[in-house]
Amino acid sequence: MTEAVMPPLDCRYLYKDTDRHGNDRYYFRKRGQPKIRIRAEPGTAEFHQQFAAALAGQPLPGSPAPARPPAPRVVVNSLRWLVEEYYRRSQEFRAYDESTQKVRRAILRLLCDEPMREGSPDLIGEMHCELPEEVVIKLRDRKALTSVDSANMRVKALRQLYKWAVKVQPKPLVTRNTAKAVELLERIETGGHHTWTIEEIQQFKRRHPIGTKAYLALNLFLLTGQRLSDVARLGKQHIRRPEHVSEEMRRAHPGRWLAFRQQKNRRRSPVDLVIPILPELEEVLAASTCGDLNFLETEFGQPYTTKGLGNWFGDRCVEAGVPGRAHGLRKAGATIAAERGATPHQLMAIFGWKTLQQAELYTKKANQQRIAGSAMNLVWFGQTVNEGGKPKKAKRRGPPAQM
Repeated sequence: MTEAVMPPLDCRYLYKDTDRHGNDRYYFRKRGQPKIRIRAEPGTAEFHQQFAAALAGQPLPGSPAPARPPAPRVVVNSLRWLVEEYYRRSQEFRAYDESTQKVRRAILRLLCDEPMREGSPDLIGEMHCELPEEVVIKLRDRKALTSVDSANMRVKALRQLYKWAVKVQPKPLVTRNTAKAVELLERIETGGHHTWTIEEIQQFKRRHPIGTKAYLALNLFLLTGQRLSDVARLGKQHIRRPEHVSEEMRRAHPGRWLAFRQQKNRRRSPVDLVIPILPELEEVLAASTCGDLNFLETEFGQPYTTKGLGNWFGDRCVEAGVPGRAHGLRKAGATIAAERGATPHQLMAIFGWKTLQQAELYTKKANQQRIAGSAMNLVWFGQTVNEGGKPKKAKRRGPPAQM
């Protein structure tokens, strides 16, 4: 009996995740659809059937169809109605990057779905669209019980919503921006993501030596200084050979360069960078298996999503026993450059920051360390003043007598 030939899988939507016990888990993941666990054994007919069902947007064989929640009620002049109008008509919202739109939608959706009072069936989204200032404060403080940052993001989202609504022509949808007067909460400064130390970088390299994908990822983060969203998309198409750059650039760096547009705010406020490929990174690229359009690819030869790359690299950090994650390498690069004397404008050119404020966080800290290191010897109490006001050197004493 001839064994049935399995049709090829569309690996763009197949994702494998290894848990902390070493067990492989397979998921179907496609943009705009929920992630679905494929529980059948890979390579079996059941695995292909479940994948095909997920690809077609159908329930997996043997699993009950999920009940669809009823669509929320949208009443004209309600907050939910105003939010839907904002999505549909706001030029500013449509200019946001896809990731920014997704975050903004999540904030406003959760706000509209929140009950007016605990245990009440009435939802915030059913209230009149122009929330009073005291209600905005209440919603801010309610969210602050779990996260100050999330509470401030809620206020910011409402500010942008009302900023658009008061300018709608021919007739504004609200009379004033009630969220504008609501102050943001002072966040507790925690230092943010852990900044890698040199020892932690070396520890990671011992666990993931040169030639591994993890080593390549580490050096792409550290030696380009870019965000997860950019490293996930960097590839050979971004390389500029020396003959393709100006003579002045060749004098600054005779090797190859990377030219790309940063992903963050690329549609609303784009930042184009051209940065040199350091000799250390050239060595790593030469010793690594890289994709054509993406230096870093999944085991199925597909590009990583930003979140997927962050999760994958986080697992490699756990394997190496280091506390840092991808963003901490960007901070480590900025810290090292600042400690070596980089100016705020140089940091802005490397990391793509548009204001001096972010760069000065690193240069001020580095300057404090340098100044303290050169001036600490002035804090010496080896000089006293006599009664006449003339300084008199203190006598240096030897060690105390041994008892």
